[in-house]
Amino acid sequence: MSEAYAHETAIISEGSNSYDRVLDGAIAISILAFATALLALIEIVPLDATGGELGSFLLSLFAAVSGAVGLTAVASWANVVPVTSQRVRGIAVSLVVTAGLLTAIAYAAAVNLATIFGLVLVVEALVIIGAGISSRLAIVDTEPDSSAGLLAGGAFAAVGLVVGGALGGSVVGFDSVLWLLTALVAGGGLGMVTILPREDIGSTLPVGLVVGTLGVAIATAAIGVGWQWNPETLSGGFTGGAVIPLFVLFGTLLSAWSAAKCRAGFGAQGREYGAFFVINLNALLMVSVMIAIVLFVAVKGAAYAIHGFSAGALTILVVLTPALALATEIARSPSGTGDWHPGAATLFRLTPLAATGAVAAVLTTVLVTGQALRYPFTYLIQVNRESEPLETAITITPEPAVGAVMLTLVGALMSVVLFRRYGSLRNVGATFPRAETVRQAVPAAVATVVLLLGAFVVVGSSPAGVPLGTTLGTAVVGAGGLAAVGLTALPVAGVLTRDGPLADRLQASAPLFTVGIFGALGLSIAVLFLQPTAGVAPSVLGVDIVPAAAVLAGLLCAVAAGAASYGARTTDESLQTRLLGEETVLGLTGAAGFVTLLGAHVLATGARFSVLGTAITTEGTFSWPMLMQAYIPLGAEPGGIMPAVVGTVWLVIGASLFALPLGVGAAVFLTEYAEQGRFTAVVEIATNALWSTPSIVFGLFGAAFLIPRLGGNESLLAGMLVLGFMLLPLVLITSRESILAVPDEYRDASAALGVSRWETIRSVVLPAAMPGVITGGILGIGRIAGETAPLILVLGSTLNATEPVKVLQGFRFVAQPPFIVNDQLLAASASLPTQVWAVIAAGVSGSPQMGWATAAILLSVVLTFYGLGITARTYFRRKLNYE
Repeated sequence: MSEAYAHETAIISEGSNSYDRVLDGAIAISILAFATALLALIEIVPLDATGGELGSFLLSLFAAVSGAVGLTAVASWANVVPVTSQRVRGIAVSLVVTAGLLTAIAYAAAVNLATIFGLVLVVEALVIIGAGISSRLAIVDTEPDSSAGLLAGGAFAAVGLVVGGALGGSVVGFDSVLWLLTALVAGGGLGMVTILPREDIGSTLPVGLVVGTLGVAIATAAIGVGWQWNPETLSGGFTGGAVIPLFVLFGTLLSAWSAAKCRAGFGAQGREYGAFFVINLNALLMVSVMIAIVLFVAVKGAAYAIHGFSAGALTILVVLTPALALATEIARSPSGTGDWHPGAATLFRLTPLAATGAVAAVLTTVLVTGQALRYPFTYLIQVNRESEPLETAITITPEPAVGAVMLTLVGALMSVVLFRRYGSLRNVGATFPRAETVRQAVPAAVATVVLLLGAFVVVGSSPAGVPLGTTLGTAVVGAGGLAAVGLTALPVAGVLTRDGPLADRLQASAPLFTVGIFGALGLSIAVLFLQPTAGVAPSVLGVDIVPAAAVLAGLLCAVAAGAASYGARTTDESLQTRLLGEETVLGLTGAAGFVTLLGAHVLATGARFSVLGTAITTEGTFSWPMLMQAYIPLGAEPGGIMPAVVGTVWLVIGASLFALPLGVGAAVFLTEYAEQGRFTAVVEIATNALWSTPSIVFGLFGAAFLIPRLGGNESLLAGMLVLGFMLLPLVLITSRESILAVPDEYRDASAALGVSRWETIRSVVLPAAMPGVITGGILGIGRIAGETAPLILVLGSTLNATEPVKVLQGFRFVAQPPFIVNDQLLAASASLPTQVWAVIAAGVSGSPQMGWATAAILLSVVLTFYGLGITARTYFRRKLNYE
């Protein structure tokens, strides 16, 4: 290696260019083989896959890698997260190249995945041995030590013992002593080859021998897909389907370590770089093992849980938009501390962005090629106590359509997030007299539309038989849509009609950004609500005016945002860059807002709208029968468990509404108002005792005390109260500890300013303690959401319900106390824990796979609540840090 590579950001020298590129390719192919072996280990891709099946999988892998690398490259070019490390760049390019080569080999050669694994290991072995020899012969500049060290020698001696013993036993049999002799020779030989030579040979030759031996054994089918070994001393055995992926995982770990050392020139830097790669791959392995365990458990019901799942690629891309924004924000933010390895920090920042880009690239491939991704499989249902298989598939369709509900939700979420990032453009830019006139006219126009809307609500769209809705309403809606387009065109027109540098023109047009985008959004919202009340949806040449105006306005906002973003890159003034950044955020907010209005229009009118071949419909392209359907007793397919999901959600919501305010309030009283003495000590002991009380005791309390006082029947309200009593102690304990952890200096400073005790608690103490309070709520919700025993006693074990509980629709007013009643709360309901218990443990009729699938959905619901809680905790922590 050259001296120029002493720093990561240095450009590699010409003499070592080929050497470095080859090693980058070796590291890249190790990463790809490692990931593919993990997928093969959990049987996502079969080892005997050949031809089109294998080519299709590798093509998807190539698309994912290309998307990840491509999006990361764009982010680096746009200075979102600059990637200056030549190692990272070289490995990224090598990932794309090697993924493409593997895809081409799969289509061109009639070999299965196991053979490709073996050939990959052989190639890696040859490259690593060649790199070591090149260093030893001084073909490239490196700085190896005199030896790889005793630690490496001992490790390779152990590897040699295991590999030599396994191969020797499989060849000559374990009945002969030759397998033991083979193990000793292999272990001793590898240990000596590692310790005695110089580091460049000691770190490459043993690795090449081990990895090459594994590769030859797999490539020649000595250990093939159908290989089996059943030792007499074990009740089970080993199969090629498990051994080959494990060999590949081990071989790629070794080769990545050795190639990384070679790439960094051996010595201290090489050991650091090699350790960095092994640690990261080991972390990936540990995470993958945990995921594999979860998948192994979930696979019992996975087929049932995802039967009939179908979604359009465009719909998933729309849902992926917030994830892309979050990944971009993570990439822009610094990660770790100054002590982090630069590569680790960069990897941490880039991983979400790369993963999002990979998924988006695969989905885009589906849309462009028009070929659906389809994974067919069978699942079992119970018919007359016998299992009957049904064929189904997971399908990602290329249908260019998206549901209005999904579009509205995603657009609204992005609008809120972007608007919260927007600061202010007040008193910025040039003075436009006409803009001031427009600024005054827009509120008046919006107020006029709102008054007309109110009039239609009160007197109807045709008062006294006069069709005001179809005449006046149509005119106002049409004029409002055109006015919205005109308003959003103001920023673009202001930039185009002025002279000077782009950044200066954008800054001068700041007033047009605010009046144009905010005015257009306000007017469009008023017009949108006017349509259903007036009973009109005006169109021109068959095109609805309001959605067409929303599309044009959204495009104009996007153009304005793009111009502001580009202008910010052309100026060196920090203040101007910040102002143009505000204009960019405002333009994106307007674009997201008009996307939301587009989806809301389709929902309000029920009319399908198409733009550039993409349809926005009320039905959508997302279908998940397990979650979106109730049980179908006489159907060809059994349907789903939506009533149980809805029941569980309502149980958690009800328990949280009961326990969280009481727990936090009690914690505030005990910490801030009550004197610390015997009373608080007794309360603390009682609270800890309640938290450790078995859940069945709470269920008995509910059955004996609550049910007789709530109508005498098992009910959803009884379940909410019982779970609320279970949640209350933990909320109280964690909230009290969090409040006590707030420094007294905060209270003293507030008191010194003359602030009352309650104001201090409300504005100082509680915000500081909120992260801990939320953590307590998360832990408690995680417990109660999966509780089964108390719900069996107070809620019942409703199985295969055909209708979900309708809590919101159940409220009604009565003329006597309590004046508001809800029959739905006083009726039994299905829930996920009781359904799992009924199907699996109690032996109630139903598919066992349905029970396991219900358990998987229950886990997902719990994790969703965890996610919501973590998000809230993060928000309060950031708010506390900023303030």
